[in-house]
Amino acid sequence: WKKLGSTCQNEREAHLLLQLMKDCCQVTAPGVLFIAEAIVAPGEISKYFGEDAIMAKECEIAYNATLMSLLWDGVATRNAKLLNLGIQHLPAKLERATWLNYARCHDDIGLGFADEDARLAGYDPQKHRRFLIDYFTGRFEGSSARGLPFGENPKTGDARISGSLASLAGLEAALEQNDAQAIDSAVQTILLLHSVILSFGGIPLLYYGDGIGTLNSLEYLADPAQAADNRWMNRANFDWAKAEKRHQNGTVEQRLFSGLKKMIALRKELSAFADFDNRQLIAVENPNLLVYIRSDPQNPRNRVLVIANFNIEAQVLTLDTLQPYGFFLQNAMRELCGGRTIAIENDAIAVPALSCCWLAD
Repeated sequence: WKKLGSTCQNEREAHLLLQLMKDCCQVTAPGVLFIAEAIVAPGEISKYFGEDAIMAKECEIAYNATLMSLLWDGVATRNAKLLNLGIQHLPAKLERATWLNYARCHDDIGLGFADEDARLAGYDPQKHRRFLIDYFTGRFEGSSARGLPFGENPKTGDARISGSLASLAGLEAALEQNDAQAIDSAVQTILLLHSVILSFGGIPLLYYGDGIGTLNSLEYLADPAQAADNRWMNRANFDWAKAEKRHQNGTVEQRLFSGLKKMIALRKELSAFADFDNRQLIAVENPNLLVYIRSDPQNPRNRVLVIANFNIEAQVLTLDTLQPYGFFLQNAMRELCGGRTIAIENDAIAVPALSCCWLAD
């Protein structure tokens, strides 16, 4: 809603229109769901569910753009400090409403985390966004990301980031250098990001091509109608020849595709992953880890402990923070994705580098 002197976001008139449209659909097409693709500040997005309500009276689904930006922050910093704070302060959703969680989409990545969360994590918000832009566009020394800045403001240095998930995760550079270790790290990063969105709570959105590691495309440069918009590098025609490689054992495509298939199959089986707003964040001392519990409210014994490690090295998690919740009281837990047993050693467990473990008793 355009109004002089305002940001033109979240104005009362826009929400009244949404409520009117919703009321009309309840009469004429009650099966229609409304999705809010509102890329606004974290504290503002929940308003599109409808304020002063118990159940959603505007949109039933909202894009969780904040989670996407927080996940990529974890990739660049190799820690989960800002990710933990951002999730902790993510607004609660209403009944009959949910988040659409994604690691990448057809558009750019906006660094839409809250400034206050950045400060609490120990960062200067403006400098930290500058670092993230430099990291994902390959300007930062040691970065393997192959993104491009979008909508860059030369005066302020602000920008958003274009690029495919695989290229931003370092797979493009690793393949060019034929670096097996870097390829492994990129594959692990891609699976880590998807493991979080599949276990977080809400509707996971998998962008086309990400399941086989689709890289940036430069086809758009040959089209005058697209050449000025580098977001098209992440909107290429689907490569069916590349997709066929998912059937060849040991290829990048096969490793990614089979890993995602296993996680999706598990998600379908686990009642703890049903979306009842049942995610419990656990504060841990290790800044590299994101830890939360998903449980079935109808059967609390059906629960999953999710531990994500964003660091490139294995991390130690002491059990003094987990045992009060009833975990690791029987000396070991099962890791559901890999099928292995996670054992206790010196009152702690080891979390592999760039991994997300789904643990059950």
